[in-house]
Amino acid sequence: MKLTWSPQKTRLTAIISAVALGALILGAGGSYLVVKRSQVPAAFPALKTHADLPSRPMESYVDSLSTTLPADLQTLPASTCPTLAPDWVAQENLQPGVAMTAADWSNLELSNAAGSALWLNKTSVSCGDKVAIHASLYESQKNPIPVGPRYFAAWRIGYYGGSGAREVWRSGPINVKKLGVTTSHTATRYTEAEWPTNLTFTVGKNWTPGFYLIMSLSPFGVIENAAPLIVRSPLGSSKLVMMQSTFTWQMYNSFGGRSAYQGLGADGQADSDERSRVASFDRPLVGSGAYSVQRDAIPFIQFAEKNGINIDEVSDLDIDQSPSLLTHYNGVIIGGHAEYFTHRIFQSFIAARNQGINIAVFGGNTAFWQTRLEPAPSGPNRHLVMYRSSTEDPDTKLTDITIEFGNNRLNTPPNLITGEITDAVHAYGDLKAVSIPQWLKIPANSVIDQVSSDTEAEMTKNNIASPTNLHVIFSGTLHWRDAKKDAVLGYQPFGQTSWYTTPSGAAVFNAGLTTWSCNLSPSCVDTMYGAAGQATVQATTLAVLNHWQMPQAGKGLK
Repeated sequence: MKLTWSPQKTRLTAIISAVALGALILGAGGSYLVVKRSQVPAAFPALKTHADLPSRPMESYVDSLSTTLPADLQTLPASTCPTLAPDWVAQENLQPGVAMTAADWSNLELSNAAGSALWLNKTSVSCGDKVAIHASLYESQKNPIPVGPRYFAAWRIGYYGGSGAREVWRSGPINVKKLGVTTSHTATRYTEAEWPTNLTFTVGKNWTPGFYLIMSLSPFGVIENAAPLIVRSPLGSSKLVMMQSTFTWQMYNSFGGRSAYQGLGADGQADSDERSRVASFDRPLVGSGAYSVQRDAIPFIQFAEKNGINIDEVSDLDIDQSPSLLTHYNGVIIGGHAEYFTHRIFQSFIAARNQGINIAVFGGNTAFWQTRLEPAPSGPNRHLVMYRSSTEDPDTKLTDITIEFGNNRLNTPPNLITGEITDAVHAYGDLKAVSIPQWLKIPANSVIDQVSSDTEAEMTKNNIASPTNLHVIFSGTLHWRDAKKDAVLGYQPFGQTSWYTTPSGAAVFNAGLTTWSCNLSPSCVDTMYGAAGQATVQATTLAVLNHWQMPQAGKGLK
C-alpha cells in the first residue's frame, strides 16, 4: 500500500538536486511523493517473464498452529551495552533532552533532504560497534545549499520531559562534497548513492539502547536529513521487544527519483512500470519512507517512554536473520505500517505466537507483501527485492517470490497472524465499540472518531486462515478519501480493531489502522483523530502494553 502526506500539511519541498517539484500521484493504492527529473529518463531493458505458478490451497489457522521457528541464519551478536536496570526507562527520562517541543516534532520535515543527506552502513548495532556515515551535499528545489561544513549528531528518541529526544553524540565540523546518484542500467531500475565514508563513529556504552536518529546538520545547526539507527539491548532486558519496519521504509524511499512504487516514464510523467524492483539501503531515507519513521516510530516510542514502559528495539532484519531472539521476550510489538515481511519473518511471528509469545500490532496493512533480501556491492542484505509479479520475478521459490502473502500462489494471508486483512487504502470515518473486553477497562461507549483520511484500514475475514476465537473491539464503515471509488468499487470499506488468544496462551492484538501509532503523541506529523479517538487509542495501547508483558497473557484475559 502507498503512504501519503496529510492533505492538511504542506510537505512537498523538493528532495533531489537538479529536479523539479514532485507531484502527488493517485494510483490504485493511494498517493505518495514522486520526483520529476529535468531530463527524460533513459530506456531500460525489458523485464523478462516466465510461465505463471500454480495456485495453492489456502493455509488454515489450524494448520498454522504447527509452525515452528525458523533456524537462525546467524547468531545475533551479543549486545555489549551495560545491563539495564528494571526501571531503566524511568532513569533515562531523568536525562536532559534536546530543545524540541511536540510542535517542533510535528513540523519537522525529515521527508526532505535540504542541504545535505546521509546514509549509514548499518541499521542495527550494539555498544562498541562502529558505524560509517556516507554523506553528500544535497539541495532542495527552492533553497540553495548553505555554505560551510556539516555536523552529525545522534539523538535517542524518548520522552525526556516532553522534549522527545536526547543528544548523545555530535561530531566536529566535516567538509562534505556534492555527489551524484547512480541508477542501475538493468531492468530492476534501482537507485543507489555510491558515496565514500565521510566519518566513522563508535556507539558508546553511554548510549542507552533504543531508537536513534543520526542527523546531518547545517553549518547553523539546522536538521537537514536523518537516518534511523537501532541500538540493541542485551536480549531480554525488557519483557517486550519492538520490531522497527526498516524494510517498509525503504520500499517507500524515493531518493534518486524512484521508489518500489513509482518512477518516471519516457514522457516524464509518473509511471508505476518504471518503479524500482530493488530497494537499496545504500541511500538516504526521504519521501514517504522518512515520513513513516515520523508517523509510526517516533510517536510510539515517545508515548511508551512517557508511560515508563520498557521496550527493547530490534529491526526486521534482526528477526529475519535471528528469529530465536523472540524467545527472550513475553511479547513482540509492531508500530504503524509494517507492510513488507520476508517469509522468515512471517513464519517467525506465527511460530512465536505458537510458543505463547504475545503479539501486538499498533498499525495496519501488516505483512501484505513478501520480499526477500539480496547482497549489494557494499555487503550482504543491503538490497530488498520487490517485483510484485509471479511471472516477472526470476526467483520462483515460494519462500522467495515477491508477491502478496494472500496471492493464490502463496495463499498464506496476513490474518494468519493479525486476524485481519487490508480492506481500505486512504479512508476516513469513525469506529464504534462492538465488544469491550474486561481486561481493557475503558468505557463501553468508547469511540475512535475522525480517523485520518491517510489511513489504511483492516477488517476481519471469515476464511480458514482466520483465528477461531477472534473478537472485534471496534468497527466502523469508512469513507474513501477519493469519492470516485464509491462508484468504481461499489462498496464502502470497513475498519476494525480486534484481539484473539491461541492454544499456547499467547494474546494477539491488532489495531487495524496504519495511523494508530501517530495518535499516541502530539508529535504526530499526520492529521490526528478527534479528541475522543485519541483518548481511546492511548488508553487501549497502554492497557495492551501492560498486559502483554505477562507471559502467555491470553490465559488471563477475558
